[in-house]
Formats: sequence, C-alpha cells, structure tokens
Amino acid sequence: MDLESRLRLAGDVPAVEEFLSSTAGRLHHRDQDPDGLFWAEVQPNNGERAAFIARIEWTVYPDRPPSLVFVEAIGASEVGASSAWPGADGYRYSSNDVCKPFTAEGQGLHPEWSSGPHSWRRTGNPFLYVVENVQDDIDRVDGRRAG
Repeated sequence: MDLESRLRLAGDVPAVEEFLSSTAGRLHHRDQDPDGLFWAEVQPNNGERAAFIARIEWTVYPDRPPSLVFVEAIGASEVGASSAWPGADGYRYSSNDVCKPFTAEGQGLHPEWSSGPHSWRRTGNPFLYVVENVQDDIDRVDGRRAG
C-alpha cells in the first residue's frame, strides 16, 4: 500500500472505530498485519447473537473498494465456514465473496457497476461507508448466519 493510501486510511480509521464501538463491535489491526488489513467485529443489533468477523483489506485507499470476506476468528488465514457468514443477500459463503457494490469482489463481478448508482464511492469516509453497510445488512437479517 502506498504512503498516500496509508495516510488517508489512518485519517478515516477513528470514525470507523467509533461507529463499531457504538454498536458493541470493534476494529482490529494487529502489528503483524500488512497495511490496509483490518478485522471488524460486527455485532448484530440482536445482542443475543455472536459477532461476525469481517476481514477487510484495502489495496489503494480511497480509490478502490476493499476485499471483504468473513472468517471465524481474527487472524484466520482461511475464509470461514458458512457459520462465519451473515445470511444476508449478496453474502455468498459458497463463493467466498460479498457481491455488493462496496466490495472489490462485487465490483469485479459486475463491470456495469463501474458507473451509475452502484459505482464505487471515493468521497467522504469510504471505510465507514463499507462498515455501515455491513452492519445494516447484518441487522436486516437480525444477525442470522448462513450456515
């Protein structure tokens, strides 16, 4: 990750941490993680359900959407089993991708999303935008898991 991306990302991280904290979640970046790799604990608004662990990896910030997958634990090197994934539309554990306009995987699968209402949003705080969308999608299905 280039220096400009690292600086921009560092400036947007505090708002993401604050948002996740307000929903009983948490953002992690471990010393051994490469620049641009974060682990977001996303707690469903149904407090009776366990948090999801989203692995969010940026390559160029804010100009490209991140890779987003779900894992069973922070630091897991392999994509999680179906039980690690939300049961929301577009969250496809069988394909190991989130087919949404705010992910690298979704944008890669849908070239038509490169323009119009589904185009990647580079302005504001894109990191916060991604995490808010993940939180909304999880809450929309009441924290239900895919598996």
